[in-house]
Amino acid sequence: MFNQLLGDHIKTLFILFLTLHFFSAYAQENASEFFPRQSLFPKLYADGTAQQFSLSKDLLTRRFIGAIGGLQRIIQFRFYEYPIQTSLGATVYATLYRKADVVEVHTACFFVDLFFDIQFSENFILRTGYGHYSAHLVDDGVDKLQIKAINYAKDYIPLITAYRMGNPGLWLYGGFRFDTYTIPEKNKRWNLQFGIEGADFLLSENIKLYGAVDFKFKSEASWGSTQSYQIGLKFFESFSNSLRFAYTYRTGLDDRGQFYKAHVKLSTLGLYFDF
Repeated sequence: MFNQLLGDHIKTLFILFLTLHFFSAYAQENASEFFPRQSLFPKLYADGTAQQFSLSKDLLTRRFIGAIGGLQRIIQFRFYEYPIQTSLGATVYATLYRKADVVEVHTACFFVDLFFDIQFSENFILRTGYGHYSAHLVDDGVDKLQIKAINYAKDYIPLITAYRMGNPGLWLYGGFRFDTYTIPEKNKRWNLQFGIEGADFLLSENIKLYGAVDFKFKSEASWGSTQSYQIGLKFFESFSNSLRFAYTYRTGLDDRGQFYKAHVKLSTLGLYFDF
């Protein structure tokens, strides 16, 4: 089973890199910028499955949520008059519990994404692309939770728009994700996502206060929702880079695929490294 999962991840990465190579060849013949410093699309701060590098602690339990990864902007070029930014992301999310002298790792979720962000106007951006997600119980999870793991995986195409409102840092976004491949719910392929973030309030030269709200609805769980509310501080923001310290309240469906029909309530404090 592990070899099959590894093979699926390798195939996904191969497809993503082939696509990226095609756009690299196109960009070399047009005005382009490699590794642009500024992201066209908002970060989706409150999204519990966004590509990121972070560590957060649930204030109500001993649960830690660790995310190792991020989203790297690769190329920005123009197709006719429209700027297009290509980015590649990979993140592993792990659920950890601190018990006496040991740290137990219960779940691991793998995300790989290739995004194309198309800027139709100064304030209107469209994101699409291709992604893969799989969720697993690891050894401590099988042993401690005494439950049977399920095969949970998705290949998907997102289509999300973002609109920048009057405040330069305030974004409204929304759209859907269609799962081209999905198990175990093979015929429930649609997901909706909406949110708002930003309204940066300058506290000092290098510190900003911000807020974010994110809602996700999943057909695989009878259109149940995951609701996330975040307030935090940004430190030393430069272009799309910053260090964030934030409180998040999350309620509704569990983001972890192994528990996709379960409901949770989390109150977390986290440290986030944006790049």
